[in-house]
Amino acid sequence: MDNIRSGGSKRDPPPPQPPWVPIEHRKDEKATLSYYYSDSNSYVPIRDVSHKNDPKPDPNLETLTYGRFSHCCKRMRKSIVNNGVRYQFFCTARRGGIRVLTGYYQTGWFFEVEVDDFMIVAKYGKFVDPGFPLSELVTYLNEYPIDRRFRTWKYLPAEVSKRLLLLLNRTPDATTQYVAEIRRLEQLSLAKYGCVYVSRSKGFSWEDAARPMKLDS
Repeated sequence: MDNIRSGGSKRDPPPPQPPWVPIEHRKDEKATLSYYYSDSNSYVPIRDVSHKNDPKPDPNLETLTYGRFSHCCKRMRKSIVNNGVRYQFFCTARRGGIRVLTGYYQTGWFFEVEVDDFMIVAKYGKFVDPGFPLSELVTYLNEYPIDRRFRTWKYLPAEVSKRLLLLLNRTPDATTQYVAEIRRLEQLSLAKYGCVYVSRSKGFSWEDAARPMKLDS
């Protein structure tokens, strides 16, 4: 997933070039767990791409970013930067409303687009299929209640982060399938609604952003 370093322009350089700033990771390895809405039309648990009125741009696996194309979870992104959070884990609800762990980002850089509002770029990302039901991870996590309900995101202790990382890293990588499914459903939305993400004629790439970075030419 090195696509985040390709492309770009003088006006919009990819990291690690300025104005992107390295996230200063802390040693305690505390992590975050983020919830996203999944797409019921997808074979793998991607974000909800094909929703007519409210399609989701994050987590943006195409560019390994979060917050670059949306305003989602502003407090979480601020916390990742201010607290030096290295790992951002993801979960979603699949059929029957079962929440599953799907993957993670290893965070890398940020850009402060507005005061206390940060775009996040990952150094690395990995997603798996079909994911691990959170309720079935409690025993693996020494009875940590990872399945306790939360709305958008929460912190995870360092020991939980380490065990989840071990689990995901030894699971076959399905990130390529995720991106392929995102592109497939974008094309279906374009054919059905005449646009994708409400107002776009194509999906996201590193070269464009819904929200300008306000850089000099």
